[in-house]
Amino acid sequence: MTIVITGANGEFGRGVLNAVAALASGQRIVASVRDVARGADLRERGIEVRPGSFDEPDALPAAFSGADTVFINATFFGADTELRGRRVATAIRAAARAGAARIILPTWPNLDHAALPNVQDYAESERLVQQAGPSWTILRLGYGLADAAARDVIWARRDGALVAPAAAARCTPAAVPDLVDATALTIVGPGHENVRYELTGPRAIDWSDLAALAASMDGRDIRYRPVDDDEYRAYLAGQGLSGPVTDGLLGLYAEFRSGWAATPSPDLSRLLGRELVDTLDAVRQRLAGIESRLG
Repeated sequence: MTIVITGANGEFGRGVLNAVAALASGQRIVASVRDVARGADLRERGIEVRPGSFDEPDALPAAFSGADTVFINATFFGADTELRGRRVATAIRAAARAGAARIILPTWPNLDHAALPNVQDYAESERLVQQAGPSWTILRLGYGLADAAARDVIWARRDGALVAPAAAARCTPAAVPDLVDATALTIVGPGHENVRYELTGPRAIDWSDLAALAASMDGRDIRYRPVDDDEYRAYLAGQGLSGPVTDGLLGLYAEFRSGWAATPSPDLSRLLGRELVDTLDAVRQRLAGIESRLG
């Protein structure tokens, strides 16, 4: 069997590729990447590296040639919605034209109840992959949700209080390693055809829990201070954040307040057949990486 992993130079794609390689020894694994030069280490491991830009529809069928299974890595959540939707649609159609038997597509958590304008393309991507011809597996996962919560913890440690317009909202971010392992299992294992999974952490946490995490790390009293949108906008302006970034964060908090992504699903634990990393520990795992990006 030939498995093609797209976006294999990114963090999530590379993690999935490594996990698939560990599970599918002896099977042909192909890394499809934008920049083949960055895949030199993969070649050294005996993994075939092919150019595969979602912006080049005529070249993608060659990237997917001979594939039985294609993982279309749609976890670039910060991209322009129209651009991401067009890119993912191009990849889905190319995989179908190349004769793939199955497509695995990550989308967005609790998509049926997601109101954010900048994730609505995922609904169309789900419809498209179900109509494309090959069998499909949809993984609704919040790859960036633990990062969003970790950012609040970092700012709380900096400011001595966790300031957010989250009210009494709750969230269920999953640990990235758990998401990676579950994705690899659906790629390699049987029995996932034409199934959609909701992949969340094992329990819901709130922003008081995040403040308590910040306090435990610093050994001082740090508490959650809920604010309204106007106060939060002023808080972000004081950090020099741009209007689009502010609008995006306010939209995300509005989603949280609506109850979106607040209910844990058993799907991730069932797929892995083991206990999950605790939700708060999933946030803790992301702190170092977020701190380095925030400077």
